[in-house]
Amino acid sequence: MKPVMFSALRSLTLLSLAAAALLSGCSKSSETEPDVIVLQTGRLRGNVYPLALQNLAPLQHYPYLAGYVKKVRAEAARTGARVVLVDLGDSLGGSFASYATDHGNMVTFFNETGYDFVVLGNLDSSITPAALAPLKARVLCPFAAPDGSPATTGTAFAARQDIGGLPVTLLANFYGDTDPASLPERFPTWFGTTAANVTPLRDYASILRDLGPAPAGGLTLLSWMKFESPKTPPTAFLAELSRLGVNAILAHRIYSGRERDAWSEKTFYPWTPPVSENILRDNGGFTMARLDLKRDGTGWRVLRQELLPMTANTAPADPVVTQAIARFADQIRQADKPLGTLTEAVSEDEILLAYLTALTGVPGTQIVAYSRQSVREEWPAGPLTASRVYNSLPWTTRLVQLTLTPAQVEQLGKFGGMVLLKRQDLAPDQPAVVTTSQFFAALIARELSLPADAIRDIAIGNEFEFFLAHLSQNPQLPAIATPVGWTLENLRSR
Repeated sequence: MKPVMFSALRSLTLLSLAAAALLSGCSKSSETEPDVIVLQTGRLRGNVYPLALQNLAPLQHYPYLAGYVKKVRAEAARTGARVVLVDLGDSLGGSFASYATDHGNMVTFFNETGYDFVVLGNLDSSITPAALAPLKARVLCPFAAPDGSPATTGTAFAARQDIGGLPVTLLANFYGDTDPASLPERFPTWFGTTAANVTPLRDYASILRDLGPAPAGGLTLLSWMKFESPKTPPTAFLAELSRLGVNAILAHRIYSGRERDAWSEKTFYPWTPPVSENILRDNGGFTMARLDLKRDGTGWRVLRQELLPMTANTAPADPVVTQAIARFADQIRQADKPLGTLTEAVSEDEILLAYLTALTGVPGTQIVAYSRQSVREEWPAGPLTASRVYNSLPWTTRLVQLTLTPAQVEQLGKFGGMVLLKRQDLAPDQPAVVTTSQFFAALIARELSLPADAIRDIAIGNEFEFFLAHLSQNPQLPAIATPVGWTLENLRSR
């Protein structure tokens, strides 16, 4: 009996020592393993196409993005970390695929990838509540209607979700604490389901009060679209965010340079609250910003900040998401109607002239106004299809009219780069009817302090569909010439 008892005792001792070593190892490694991994994307611009349609959009990074999310979630499952997945905006719209599917491609992508929060950006202004309804993620809007409600019906200014037992709160923001009056052309003049001027969120104290008391041990994040890497920290704004309990800022900027410095720079800036920054380089390709956080007393400590390009080198493609998007191929093909063949390339300025020429045909028009920066790319020689037209003019806001006095027409010069086609026989002392997009009309009305009813809907649809119909009916594709009786002017600030 004694040898048996000794053997059992020895086995128990060895098991205890092994368990102690295992516990010791877990305790040690837990200090370097995150409690929360925050992943953020932004400005995807609807660029989620079936891989069979890469002739329309060759750069398709979403399979690797979804694959990376899956890889991180598997990593987190082994360590017990929670994963929070956020999109900061400008992602639902912007591509022919999202237009042709009524944003179904992006809703499917967000749902299949498992996003927790999706924030609307200024490029998402035309998305309807019906298109947003299937989204499983909480949808936030950073703009308020005049009555104080979210500018898009069915959205919220902030949301709180339980993610693996962790209460996570996200606040929507556009452009930090920047005053819209300082950069009026960068802020939407209308948004969502309101036809009146909207204002960006700034009063976060009342928004948090509406959510109720913050749960103990929770995580509070602020989304910041249009970050632009301020060289000087906005001290007062950051102090307010800290006082309100914001633990980290998820920021996004557009990086238009071609140097690779942006990729080697740390995405974390030593601010309080800390910043996780994502970028869109040259308006092409997807990146993912990753922020690893560790619970540290009553707060959170940053363990890791990383900016990752979404390629096959980062993660394997997710076949589930790829297959889910593949079902949209026929719908997009059918919408991509052929319009004709171009014998030579058409420049951005020529496309703008062709578009302005089309607008002169709207009944009652005496002036057409548009921005040179609104045309995004030229048309190459060869087949011209609906998708190429959309890529050059990806706007779906309504066309409207407003009446301006001669003095107000002269003030259009404050919008540098505004291009006008003006009748030569305009009476110098009579008001003139201007045809333009809802966005530019609202910008003009706000800057010139026009009454709310100054803008009139002319019931001819949105910009892209109007231009597409014009090109479809025009056998000379396109007509690049100033119409007879009109002059082309480019008003500059005076």
